Amino acid sequence: MDQRMSTIESALIPVPLPPPSRWQIVRRTLRSWLMIWEIYPILLVACFLHFYQLGITEFDDDQATLFGMARNAVLHGLLPATSNLGSLRTAHLPAAIYLFMLPAVISANPLGGAVLVASLNVLAIVLTYVFVRRYFGRVAGIIASLLFATAAAPFGYSRFIWQPTMMAPFIVLFFFALFLGTVERRRGWLFPALLLFGILVQLHETMIFLIIPLLLAVLFAPKTICWRDLASGLLALLILFSPYIAYLFATQFKDVSILLSAPKQHDYFDPTGLMYYRDFFSPYNTLAIPSNPHTLIYQLLPMLMWLRRFMLLLVIGGFVAALLMIVLGFSFISGKRTEPGENGPVGEIIKQKTSPWSRIGQWWCNLLPSPLSCGLIILLTWQIVFLLVLSWHSPSVPLVFHYLLAVMPGPFILIGILTGSLSRWLRSQGQWWSYARFALYLFMSLILTAQFVGTTADLLDQVNQSDKVIANHHSLSSLQRAFATADLLAQQQRLSHVYVSSDMYTQTALQYLAGQMRTPTTVFDESRCLVLPNPAEGPAVLLVVPGDTLTLALLARYGTVIEPPSHPNVAPFHLYIEQPSQSPLVGKANLTFAHELSSLDGQLQRINVKDGAFLTAGWSLLKSEPAAYRTGYTYAFSSTLGGGIAQVIQSQCTFTAIRAGDELVIAFPIHATVATPSTASIAAQFYTDQPYDLQMGPVKLESFATQRVHHTSLQTASGGQSITLHKG
Repeated sequence: MDQRMSTIESALIPVPLPPPSRWQIVRRTLRSWLMIWEIYPILLVACFLHFYQLGITEFDDDQATLFGMARNAVLHGLLPATSNLGSLRTAHLPAAIYLFMLPAVISANPLGGAVLVASLNVLAIVLTYVFVRRYFGRVAGIIASLLFATAAAPFGYSRFIWQPTMMAPFIVLFFFALFLGTVERRRGWLFPALLLFGILVQLHETMIFLIIPLLLAVLFAPKTICWRDLASGLLALLILFSPYIAYLFATQFKDVSILLSAPKQHDYFDPTGLMYYRDFFSPYNTLAIPSNPHTLIYQLLPMLMWLRRFMLLLVIGGFVAALLMIVLGFSFISGKRTEPGENGPVGEIIKQKTSPWSRIGQWWCNLLPSPLSCGLIILLTWQIVFLLVLSWHSPSVPLVFHYLLAVMPGPFILIGILTGSLSRWLRSQGQWWSYARFALYLFMSLILTAQFVGTTADLLDQVNQSDKVIANHHSLSSLQRAFATADLLAQQQRLSHVYVSSDMYTQTALQYLAGQMRTPTTVFDESRCLVLPNPAEGPAVLLVVPGDTLTLALLARYGTVIEPPSHPNVAPFHLYIEQPSQSPLVGKANLTFAHELSSLDGQLQRINVKDGAFLTAGWSLLKSEPAAYRTGYTYAFSSTLGGGIAQVIQSQCTFTAIRAGDELVIAFPIHATVATPSTASIAAQFYTDQPYDLQMGPVKLESFATQRVHHTSLQTASGGQSITLHKG
C-alpha cells in the first residue's frame, strides 16, 4: 500500500520542462511583435510615402557615380576603396558602395539603389518605434515613429541614391547599442557600437562627432566593458577602413594633404545651423517653397505655417522634459523617483569586489544618475554637440542643409518622450484628468494628420512635375523613358547609332544609362561641340538635353535634323533624326592631323546663338575608340585667330566613344563684337581619361580617381603642329 501511494505521489510531482530553445524564443518574440496593432499603420504610412512612384527619384551626377561604381565593382570583382568626391575635392569613404552592391548584383537598373535607400529609411522608422517604446513607453514610440515617417525634410532625403540618405537606421541602431550598455547595463554592447560608428563615419564624415556620445557611454557603464569587445571592435574598424587606408598609401596621402592645405580661418558663430535644425522638423520643405499657386503644397501653406510653430514648441518641450528627468531624478515614464547610484546588476558586481579599482568604480557609479538619466544625457549630448559644431565652424567649410541628417530622428524622439511623459503623468492624477489626456491624444493626432497631408501633397506635386527639370535635377523615370524611346526609334528605323548631347548636370547620368542601350550610343558634351554620323552609315538618332541651343544651331549649319515620324513624347528631352554633313571632305595633307582628324572643308564658319557667338570648324574622325566604363576621349583645340585679331581661344569636346568616319564640329566661343577672322591657326591635343584602379597584390581596388593616358599633341602629315583654316 505504501509503495502504491509513493508511486502515485511521485506521478503527481510536476516534471520540470526543458528550457526553451533559441528558435522557440525567437518565434515567441516575433509572434508578440506581430500582435502589436500600431506597427501596421506605421508601416503603411512609411511604405506609402517612401515607395509611391519611386521611379521619379532624382538621378544626377552623385547618384550615377555611386550606383555605377557599385555595378562596376560587381561586374569586375573590385574592392571599393573610395566613393565619389566631396565638396573639398577629397574622396568619400566606400561604405555606401558596398551597400549599393546589394541591388547592383541583381540589376543594372539604378531604381534598385533607390529601393534600397527607401527600405533602409522605412527600417529606420520601425527601429525608432522599437527603440523609443523599449525605453520610454508605447505612446512615446508611436508618436516618435509617426512624426519621423511624415516629416517633410527627412522624407525628401529618403527616396534617392546618396550616402547621407542611408544613415538613419544605423544611427538608431548605434544609440540602441549605447542604451544597452548605459541603461540596461548589459555586456557586449561596445563591439556593435564601434562597428556602427565606423559605418556612419564612412557614410558621412560629420558623424565622427558621435565619438562624444560613445565616450559618454563608456564613462557611464565602465563595468560592462571587457577587453575582448574593445579588441574585436577595433579590429572590425581596421578591416572596415583598410581599403581606404590602402588607397591613401597608394596615392601618397593626397587627400590628407588637400585637407591640411585648406585655408585656415577663424571659426565663427553661424545661426544657419539652428535654422536648418528647425527646418528639419518643419512640416514642409522650407528650401523649396513653391511659387506655383496650382501646386497642392502652395494651397496648404497657411495651415503648415501654423503647424511649424507648434512643432518648434514640441521640440523645445521635449528638451525641457528630458532635462527635468535628468536633473530631478524623476521619471514621468515610470512614475517613481530614481536615485543616483541605482545601477542594477553592476552595483551588485561592484559590491562583491574589494580591490582598489573596484572601490573606485563603486565611487564613480554612486556619482552617476540613474541608468535612464544616463541614456537621456547621451541623447541630449547627441543633439547639442552637433548643433554646436554646425553653428560654430570655419568659413572655409560651408554649412549644408543635409548635414542635419546627422541628428535625425532626435527631435521626434524628444517629442515622443514629452508626449509619453505627459500621458503617464495625467493618468496618475486620477479619473478627472482623463479628459486632458484625451485632449493630448487629439492634439497629437491633428499634428500627425496635418503633417502627413502636407508631405503627401509634396509627394504628389513631385509626381506631377516629374517630367520637368527642377533646379537642374532630373528624375530617373524621365531619363530612362528618353533613352528607351531613342533606342526603340533606332530599332524601328534600322538606324545604327544614337548620339546624346549632355551638359555638366547630366553627363555622368547619361553616360551610365547609355551603357544599358541595345543600340550603340555616343554621349558628347554639348557645350562646345556636335557629333554627326558617318555619311557611309546614314542618319542616326539624336537625343538633345533641355536648353541645348548650340546643338540645334550647329545642325542647321552643318547637318540636317528632322522630326521622327509620330514624334514620341520624351519630355523634357528632344528627339530627332540627324543627317550627316553635306560638306565635302578635303583630305589634303596640310589639312589633316595624321591618323586623328581631317578638315571637312578647310573653312571657319561663324554662327550666332542665344548664348553668344561661336567660330566653328568641321572635322572627320579618322580612328575608333570603344566605349568603356567612366572613360572619356577628349580632343582639346587651341585656335589662334589671324587677320589682325591676334587672339587665342580654347575649346574641347569629350566623347564616350569614337567611330571612324563620324564628323566632329567644334565651336570656339567669341565675343559678339569680335569680327570673323580671315584665318585661324588650329592646334589640337588628344587624351583619354579612365578610372584609376589600384592593384594591391591579388586584390584590385576601385576608386573614384581617374588617370590621364595617351596624352598626345596632334601633328600634320608633314610634321606641323597646326592647321590653318580660312574664313568661309
